[in-house]
Amino acid sequence: MSDWLDRGNVEELILAVNHLSDKLRMEVAARKMGNRMVLSVEETPLGTGGPLRLATGMMSGREPVIVVNGDIVSDIDLKGLTRAHLASGAEATLAVFSVRDTRPFGLVTLDSGDHIIGFEEKSPKAQGPGWINAGVYLLNHSVIGMIPKGQAVSLEREIFPVLANRMKLRGWRHNGFWYDIGQVKDYVATNMDMLKRGEQLLSNARKDISPAVDIEQPSHVGSGCVIASDAKVGPYAILSPKVKVKNGAMVRDAILFEDTTIDEGCRVEGAVIGEGTRIGKGTTIGKGSVIAGEVVIPEHSVVNPGSIVLN
Repeated sequence: MSDWLDRGNVEELILAVNHLSDKLRMEVAARKMGNRMVLSVEETPLGTGGPLRLATGMMSGREPVIVVNGDIVSDIDLKGLTRAHLASGAEATLAVFSVRDTRPFGLVTLDSGDHIIGFEEKSPKAQGPGWINAGVYLLNHSVIGMIPKGQAVSLEREIFPVLANRMKLRGWRHNGFWYDIGQVKDYVATNMDMLKRGEQLLSNARKDISPAVDIEQPSHVGSGCVIASDAKVGPYAILSPKVKVKNGAMVRDAILFEDTTIDEGCRVEGAVIGEGTRIGKGTTIGKGSVIAGEVVIPEHSVVNPGSIVLN
C-alpha cells in the first residue's frame, strides 16, 4: 500500500490505529518510515469518522485529505481522483467500483453528473450489480470538522448521507482492480489472483536464485530468501523477504511472511504463516491453516486443515 500511495504523490501518512498499535509502531520503526508516517491511536473505538477528527492535529496544511480503508487493495489512480475532486467543487469525493453483487458492500447511487444521491450500507435490499464505496475518499477539512470530537461516528451512515442531501458528495468511477481483504480467505484469494495477473504489487522477485532451485510459477520470492536446491516452491507461493525453505520442503498455495523458516522435509500447502515463525522438521501444515507470527511448531507435527495457531 505504501508504494501505491507513493505513486499518488502522498508524502505524509497517518495510521489511525487501535488494536495492536504497539506492534504497528514497531513495524514503522523497523522499516525506517518514521520520517513520513505517524500513528494516531484511539483509546476507545471511534468508528470510521472519529479517528479522522482525532488525527486533525497531525494534518499539515489545508489541502484535501486522502482517506483509505486499511482492508482494501487496488490500483485506484489517486492523482486522477484528486484532480476530479478539486475540479468538482464537492466537499467529498468517493472512489466507487462496479461489482456483480452489492449486498456485501452496500450500494452507491449516482446521477448523470456523478453526484452521489443515495448511499445504502450493506443491506440485503441492495441485491444485484451496482456501484459500491471503494473505501478511498478525498475529504475537505470542512467534512472532518462535521465530526464531533471524541465520539464514535460512522462516515457512511452519519456524514456522507448529509453531504449527499446537499449535493456535495461526488463519485469517481474506478475501472481498474479492487479487492476487499477484510477476511483471511479474501486476503489469500486476492494474493493468488494478483499472482495470476502478474500485478506490479507482487513484482521484484529475486533474479539471483539459481535456476536449479525448483520454483514453479506463478510465485513470488522476496529479497533475501534462501531456498535449498531440493526444495519445491510453488505454484502460487508468496515468500516475503528473508524466508528460508530448507532441504526437501514443499511450499505451495501459501503465503509466508518475513523471516519465516520452513525446516527440512516440511509440507506447507494452502496456509498463511506469520512473520518470524519456524516450522519444525518434517511437519505438515494443512490447507486453510493460519499460523501467527513468532510461533515455533515442533518437529514432525501435523497441523490439521483449517487450524488457527496463535502465539
